[in-house]
Amino acid sequence: MCAAILKFVKLGPSAATRLHRSLQTSSLRCKLRNAAPGPDVERKLLFNDRLPDTYRLIYRAPIENYVSWTKNVSTATVSMLGLVAAFHFATNMNLENITQKINITLLVSHESDLYYFLAGFVLINLAIRTFVAKYPLRIYKSADKYVAVYGSQLPLGTVKHYFERGQIAEYRNVLNPWSHIMYRLGNRSSMLLIDYFKTPSEFHQLFAEK
Repeated sequence: MCAAILKFVKLGPSAATRLHRSLQTSSLRCKLRNAAPGPDVERKLLFNDRLPDTYRLIYRAPIENYVSWTKNVSTATVSMLGLVAAFHFATNMNLENITQKINITLLVSHESDLYYFLAGFVLINLAIRTFVAKYPLRIYKSADKYVAVYGSQLPLGTVKHYFERGQIAEYRNVLNPWSHIMYRLGNRSSMLLIDYFKTPSEFHQLFAEK
């Protein structure tokens, strides 16, 4: 028992050192994550989003490239299936003829499983589209006016949503797995990651009344 206690005491300083280094690393990561983009980057984003110079960037969400890549893959697959369906109706081919030309056993074990696959595919794409519509990539501010920039449902482009200070509220829904980060910006529900505002005060100013 005493030997165990002495061993613990002996390892104490080492454990404290590791904890101190861990805290330093976490603090550094937090600073890097919240680091504001440079003036050149802000001007480029403002130009690409086609907003006047009176607006300034206060929020920039992460994983923008991943969201765009996922959306484009979804668009490509839906387009391919749409072309196949158009070809099917244009040539008056029925499902039996298609399955005779394609060895369906390479995809599923039973033909009925194909319908479950298609249903799952539709649900996954709906989830992707919903995420894109509710995930603001950037938020700009000009006095008491704000504009949130979202990814477009099309392969290229963005969608802008304008709202004013005070037009924000928490949006709770037990069926929504992202309810802890959901807010209503004006009349549009959106996901906001508080840590990615330029400063904490910028987030709190959204709730301030005029």
